[in-house]
Amino acid sequence: MDRRELSIQTRVKASTILEVVVSMVIIILVFGIAMMIYTNVLRMSLSVKKIKAQALLQETLLKAETTKDRSTQSLIMDDLRIEQEIKPFNNDTLLSEIHLTAYDANQQKITELQKVISSK
Repeated sequence: MDRRELSIQTRVKASTILEVVVSMVIIILVFGIAMMIYTNVLRMSLSVKKIKAQALLQETLLKAETTKDRSTQSLIMDDLRIEQEIKPFNNDTLLSEIHLTAYDANQQKITELQKVISSK
């Protein structure tokens, strides 16, 4: 049997180092822009915690409107600390301004609510 060597003399086209670096820079830029968009969407969206805190602040506001206690206090409700500050509105004895702020376990402000209520 005659054995012939099979030789392939085709050249494989390869990328230069410059092309590889340029493509890597483009990929990094696109990834960086995508991450910035993703973090902005997460930061701007309403989380479940924020919605729950707003509902608790509304509930606390209703309780403050119905009771005659006009003191500044701190409440703990469902792993949230609610700061309630009540002060006279524009030096009027019949109007009070209530300011409620909800903080999470890390002492970061989640949401706040402010309203003028009547002290009848």
